[in-house]
Formats: sequence, structure tokens, C-alpha cells
Amino acid sequence: MKTVALVLTVAALTAPAGVARADDWSSPGFNLALTLGEGVYFVDGDVYREQVSFEVVPSFGWSWFRFDLGLMTMFESFQVADTNLGNWNFTFRPGGRVTPPMAPVYFRFAFPLELQRHDFNYGVLFGGGLDIRVIPVLGIMFEINTTLTSELEYGRRGVPLEFRLGVNFHF
Repeated sequence: MKTVALVLTVAALTAPAGVARADDWSSPGFNLALTLGEGVYFVDGDVYREQVSFEVVPSFGWSWFRFDLGLMTMFESFQVADTNLGNWNFTFRPGGRVTPPMAPVYFRFAFPLELQRHDFNYGVLFGGGLDIRVIPVLGIMFEINTTLTSELEYGRRGVPLEFRLGVNFHF
């Protein structure tokens, strides 16, 4: 009786996820994410607002792993502590995403290369998010990232926390 209850419980929990197809891993696919973001900087014990940004992320890959090329720009420019963090910039964010099978969550990593007016910044981005499919080709995204950069001495001086919201087109 306990075995039947266990089988029914597992079936009830996995039924909404759908049935995984055998070709999910071998079938490559293209995605295009469009997100708006904002966040906070924690610098030298103080908290500063991060600029509003827009990111376009074309990605290509398979069901578990995708290669990303994030292209992000800031809409604002203002002073953040005594750093160049608040300056307008354009950032390349090449990286990838790891997605567990049949789950709306993903883990993101990237290597941001930030081009500023009179400076250059680089680092490592770690984050995670949700991509909830509304229809088969469209998902709503929510993402939280942090980036360890040379400007903030790789976390010794401060750390940003970035929140992103947008849409993801699945082709």
C-alpha cells in the first residue's frame, strides 16, 4: 500500500512538468531574452542604487546548457561612492546557463566586459533565475545576479546585487 501511495505521489508531482522527450538534449535551440534591470551596490558599508539597465541576451544551446552573449547598456549615469560604477557603460556579458531538466529555474554565469567612457571594467557574474513559459514560445523571466569586478576589488570593497525582469522568446 505504501508503494502505491509513493508512486501516486511521484506521478502527481511530476505530471505538471510534462514528459521529457528523448531528443531534448540533442536538439539545439535559440532563445532571445529582453530584460530591464536595477539593483543596489553595497560599497564600503553603504548602500547605493544601481542604474536602470536594458539587456538583450541571444543564446544557443540544448535543454541543460546554453551559451549566452549578453549585451547590456545603462539608461542613467550618476556617482556611486568614489568609483566609476555609476557611469554610463556598455557591457558584453558572454557566458552560459545551466538549467535542470523540466524545471523553470536556471543558473547563470558570465564574464562581463564593461566599456565606460574613460575606463574599462571586467569581472565574473553569478546568478539565477526563473523562466516561466506563458505559451510554448514565450516566457516571463525574473533573475538575480551579482558580479565580482575589478572596480570593487572582486568583492573586498563591495558587491552589486542586480534584479532583472523581462521576456524570453524560445525558438
